[in-house]
Amino acid sequence: MPQSDKRALLAEGLAAGDDDAALHARLVAAGVSAAAAKYEVDRLAKDPMAAELRAQAARMAKQRWLFANQQRLAFEAEGGFALDTLAAPDADHFYRHYYEANRPAKLVGLIDHWPALTRWSLDHFAAVAGDAVVEAQVERERDPDYELAKDDHRRLVRFAELIDWLRQDEPSNDIYLTAYNSGTNAAALAPLWGDMAPIDLLDPARTSDGFFWLGPRGTLTPWHHDLTNNLLVQVIGRKRVRMAPPWAFDRMKNSRHCFSDWGNAALPAGPGDAATPPVLETIIAPGEAIFLPVGWWHQVEALDLSASMSFTSFRRPNVHVEDYASYGAL
Repeated sequence: MPQSDKRALLAEGLAAGDDDAALHARLVAAGVSAAAAKYEVDRLAKDPMAAELRAQAARMAKQRWLFANQQRLAFEAEGGFALDTLAAPDADHFYRHYYEANRPAKLVGLIDHWPALTRWSLDHFAAVAGDAVVEAQVERERDPDYELAKDDHRRLVRFAELIDWLRQDEPSNDIYLTAYNSGTNAAALAPLWGDMAPIDLLDPARTSDGFFWLGPRGTLTPWHHDLTNNLLVQVIGRKRVRMAPPWAFDRMKNSRHCFSDWGNAALPAGPGDAATPPVLETIIAPGEAIFLPVGWWHQVEALDLSASMSFTSFRRPNVHVEDYASYGAL
């Protein structure tokens, strides 16, 4: 076996926390003679990279222990591992028990005062902003990495043309106007902002800081976690939201940035197992919202023609994205 292959096997074993006996067995199982395996393992005693890998494996084991205890506490809580529904919540209660606790919640009665709940429709959009040029994500279905490669899918279209296409009411994940397009769309869709009103949970000084989402039934945002706390508010249609907690990190198959290799998989709601994470699932209908805390994995699927708003303008510094790279994150 080439020396590079032996070193790769040893690195894999060290990262997994193997002791010397387990490393020896790993090499022998790969076809290395017992004597050669002993020589390779003995050499590690003087290898500083091996020492650092062992220290890192120990730190990861401690992290897994901590995550396991967080799961145990979540399942032992009153009501078990469940998603609370809050009716027109008091801001102090929300921040103390959900925002600061990094705990998701479904919220109802939050936007009952919005004119958008009765005004918003494709006809309304066409009447107030049909001539605007907007940016959308298009041709998503041809690319399995459409979320990771968002820049490749940005296109400018007349809002009226997008609306006419949506009138067909055909299920599709091919075109979606998303928060990622907000840089272009905030000004183009400014007339819609008058259909909204301040939300008590958010910073009253930032009433226009929102992100507009519009797409057909069938649009699907794959499993990922955000780098901020988010409030997703549903105005037209319904969305299914699936969530998995940060402490299920080892089962979320995170190999690239904030995306999960589970992708569009419909992970079942429930406690999970050794291979799959615990999942909370809910459907938000018009007038309902979901609080998605930073670090919580989620997948969002439109069950109908859907228009939503999302907000990050909470009353707390919501700047977790700024130090993400400094941690050397994926």
